[in-house]
Amino acid sequence: MPCHSNSSWVNIYLMNRIVTVVVIFTFWLFWSGMFDLFHITLGLISSAIVVKWTGHLFVDSSQTLSRRIIEWFRFESYSFWLLWQIVLANIQVFKLAFHPNLLSVINPKLVSFKTTLVGDVPQFILAQSITLTPGTVTVRIANNEFQVHAINNAAASAVPGEMEQRVHAIYRGRING
Repeated sequence: MPCHSNSSWVNIYLMNRIVTVVVIFTFWLFWSGMFDLFHITLGLISSAIVVKWTGHLFVDSSQTLSRRIIEWFRFESYSFWLLWQIVLANIQVFKLAFHPNLLSVINPKLVSFKTTLVGDVPQFILAQSITLTPGTVTVRIANNEFQVHAINNAAASAVPGEMEQRVHAIYRGRING
C-alpha cells in the first residue's frame, strides 16, 4: 500500500509541474506574439527549463491547482499595470534627461523600506518590478528590507507604494508566501 501512496504523490508532483509548464508557456505565447513553429518550440523548451530549475518556487504542494491558476491570472493583470508604470516612468526619465537644468532635478538616493510581503517569490516579483521601472533599481534585499536606488525625489517617494500592494494582492491568502 505505501507504494501506491508514493505513486500518487509522484503523479500529483508531475501533474503540478506539467500544469505549471502549460501556464508559463501560455503566458509566454501571449506576450511573445510569435506563432511560428521555431518560436513555439523555443517557448515550450524555455518554459520546461524554467519549471525544471525553479519549479519549487512555482509549485507549492499545499496549494490547489485552482489557487495557482488564480494567482497566474492575478499576475497577468498585474503585468499589464506594470507595463503601464514602465511607460510612465520612461516618460519621466525622458523629461529628466532633457531638462535644461539637469543637475537640479536629479537627486540620486538610496531608499530603504521593510516589506510586508512574505516569501521569496512575492519579494522577487517586487524587486524585479522596481528594477524594471526606469529611475529605480533594487540594490539589496535582506531580512525583508529592500534597498532601492532612485534617480530623484519623485522616484524615491513612489517606492514601495502601490507596487507592493499590487504584488501583495497577487499572493493574498497564501500561507507561506
